[in-house]
Amino acid sequence: MNRLLIIFLAIVLWQCGKTVEEKQAVPKIKWDMLRLDRVLAEAKSAEAIDSILKKYPEIGIGYFSCPPEKTAFLAKDLYQLYQNPSLQAFYKQSQDTAFFGGDRLEKELKTAFERIQSEFPGLRTPKIRTVFSGFGGVGGEFTAQHLQVSDSLIVIGLDFFMGKNGKFLPPNVYDYQLRRLEPKALVGQVILQYSAFINRQNEEDHSLLSDMIWYGKGFVFTKKILPELPDSLLFGYTNQELAETNAFQKQVWEHFIDKKLLFTKEELTKNKYLGERPKTPEIGPACPGSIGRWLGWRIVDLYWQQNPKLTLSKLMTDPDYNQLFLKSGYRGEPDKE
Repeated sequence: MNRLLIIFLAIVLWQCGKTVEEKQAVPKIKWDMLRLDRVLAEAKSAEAIDSILKKYPEIGIGYFSCPPEKTAFLAKDLYQLYQNPSLQAFYKQSQDTAFFGGDRLEKELKTAFERIQSEFPGLRTPKIRTVFSGFGGVGGEFTAQHLQVSDSLIVIGLDFFMGKNGKFLPPNVYDYQLRRLEPKALVGQVILQYSAFINRQNEEDHSLLSDMIWYGKGFVFTKKILPELPDSLLFGYTNQELAETNAFQKQVWEHFIDKKLLFTKEELTKNKYLGERPKTPEIGPACPGSIGRWLGWRIVDLYWQQNPKLTLSKLMTDPDYNQLFLKSGYRGEPDKE
């Protein structure tokens, strides 16, 4: 019995020690996130909104591009907007979702930036603000966007991330773009855009291959920080497009080689393979758009897998895309089943 008691106590102490160690492994970050969508929606007057905008100029000036002398006009427009029954119903729909209604969004963002901090110790965590403005529907004088990301501030337009089931759809957004505007895609798109401030590139060589690998590093970064994020929400491809693109990537790669595209710097040509398009007809009618970004991810991901001791920091801050490409050994081979 004494021996069993000693073993039991040893297991308990080991589990306690493991819990403490795991807690210590989570880096501390300076966390500053405000759900200003809720604060603005609950304001009782235009004057109250004006006070909020003056307290948080990153919203009025930064997000809505409103000069300080026009803040009162923006406040009045926003207040009238929040009294609109259609916007109220749209906003209520967002708050009724599991992702935006509770604290899930904040928890996922905080976890992501804690993971970033563990990979990049000492890196400043940006402030985060959320807004809901009916796509900036305030008379056309002021603008709004789905995301505004810098290394010090992130502003999220939650109304843009209600996806295809939202009561209203963002203007000038097509079906293929909506896949990246689902609520569950939001954190991935934030981290992907944030990666641009860590991702180093040779500024003297913006060839197609250099840009492809720059995008590829951003995707690898995002998948490392958010391993649970489905590829369909990260790339905006359907599951069928992902499967077919993987299966036929040899033909995609041969197109880039046969057309001698990798080292072109001609912007119109680069935009055909990197820009926002529903398809890439130059390769085939079923080839999805932005195929060069996806192909860049394949190259970088292969290199990443072949170098298990490589840190994410080293990958992101090394601007030598040519060496990365050569060492990857990528030749268009699809994943094996």
